Amino acid sequence: MTDWLKFSDRDEAVYILRQRLSPKALREAVDRDIERIVVTSERIRGLYRSRMAENELPEFLVDLYGVDLLQNKALRVELTKTLDDAQLRALASLDNQVALKSTRAALIKRIAERRWHPGKRWARLFATTLGFPKVYAGVVGHPGSPPYEDVEPHIPLPPLHDYQQELVTKLYQLLSAPEGRNRALLSLPTGAGKTRTVVEAVLGWWGSQDDSNPYILWIAQSDELCEQAIEAFREVWVDRGGKGTRKNLRLYRCWGSYNALPEAYSDGVVVASIQKLYEMISTDAGSEQLSDFADDVCAIVVDEAHHAVALSYTAVMETFGITFGRAPATPVPLIGLSATPYRSADREENRRLARRFYNQLLVPSLLGDEPVKTLRERKILARVDHRILETGCHFELNDAEEQRYRQMNQLPDSFLRKVGEDPERNALLLQAMLELPADWPVLFFGCSVEHASAMAILLRRSGRTAAVVTGSTRRATRRHLIDEFRAGRIQVLCNYGVLTTGFDAPKIRAVVIARPTTSVVLYEQMIGRGMRGPLNGGTEICTVIDLADNISRFEGQMAYARMRDAWH
Repeated sequence: MTDWLKFSDRDEAVYILRQRLSPKALREAVDRDIERIVVTSERIRGLYRSRMAENELPEFLVDLYGVDLLQNKALRVELTKTLDDAQLRALASLDNQVALKSTRAALIKRIAERRWHPGKRWARLFATTLGFPKVYAGVVGHPGSPPYEDVEPHIPLPPLHDYQQELVTKLYQLLSAPEGRNRALLSLPTGAGKTRTVVEAVLGWWGSQDDSNPYILWIAQSDELCEQAIEAFREVWVDRGGKGTRKNLRLYRCWGSYNALPEAYSDGVVVASIQKLYEMISTDAGSEQLSDFADDVCAIVVDEAHHAVALSYTAVMETFGITFGRAPATPVPLIGLSATPYRSADREENRRLARRFYNQLLVPSLLGDEPVKTLRERKILARVDHRILETGCHFELNDAEEQRYRQMNQLPDSFLRKVGEDPERNALLLQAMLELPADWPVLFFGCSVEHASAMAILLRRSGRTAAVVTGSTRRATRRHLIDEFRAGRIQVLCNYGVLTTGFDAPKIRAVVIARPTTSVVLYEQMIGRGMRGPLNGGTEICTVIDLADNISRFEGQMAYARMRDAWH
């Protein structure tokens, strides 16, 4: 378990559930899909059963939900029913709308239906009234920054590597280039410092301009990438020590629940998600606000730019005066940023991407024709210990899945869920992960939300510290789990679909890819989480474990097989 969810907290919660609730009530809160994966995977080890034993349900629920245990409304309803009248009235007394002479049934209904705000006063009161440790009130989430933070002394950033400085020089030239030549796609392998390279360049150029427009716009694909960009701008600006004409840097957040855009003429950097910008242009008010802001933008950076051929990017760019097609020349410089300067195996789509950036690809000549090999030799990237786990499992695409694969060139979610539910495969996968040293930080990519959750539970039931992060994990909880993983208090971080980009934990020692994929872009993003070498704060060697399955009616080739040459 983690430092903030101690073994004693877990044991106490298990005891309370066992004392207060019947097996029938407990089962109402169980996710049957996850339970089935866990039980069938353990059956391979000789435990023959179709569902979790009744005496294991409390432990299973605590492992499944963690600190968000009481966020489960069905569970809260059953727990509320076990309170005596005095406890019910004490909880209900905080609600001014509850009549003093309310019946027990009315009090239970009101308490159970009260909106749950994790970590807040009422959530803490509910948890402690039932006897749960306060941690089960949940992690407080904030629309802005946390209520407190520790401020460390300034530690200067390490100097740029020579290949990064080469790219900074090229970017300076690009930012000052005339229309028709002021766009390019910059590419560096994941872990080689592309974000810092671009931030150094745009801030240095922007800080030296007296007559340019006042704002830089940075567009990213996810909340994690947006926050990573904010951190990079902050670190580089502090490290610069006030060089140039501009002394203060204002950073604006415009993604998720953040809506910060400049309301008065000033200057700074706006970091926005493509989803937020696309959402804004769909309304008259939002479109007008962005159009006004666009007049003050001096440069645009698109992170993970292999997505830039999507319709959402086309629409947003047009708002900022950047057009594509017959007359693409526009005054605002556009920089794309990607470790994978291609979107798919579709050549025409790749050509469209290249044309959007004037067919200019910025790569450092100092790294030669094999940049990954050079970076490994220089210990900037980690060397890879690549292992293939032959599962011996056979899967078949049905007619609809095969048709969808041919249309989309990717394995459909229904097929991935089927793979993730296979008990023999999961038993082999669990055994392989348990054979890794217990002190290795391990990042696991599952086939589905249920698969990632089930593997975290299986690992915990086998004595390993593990947590799960998915798209539905609350932002505050996700941030806390990632911090615990970085600190080494969680050994295995299981996830589905959320940690392929914008996730920085340099000391990852192993990456386990249980999710079959034909996409080289997605695959490189997954393994890239563990590719930082010693000179970039990472490890000498990163172990990558791929699972090899037999898939019939499948004419594609798995991404790891198409990248065999990359391991040497």
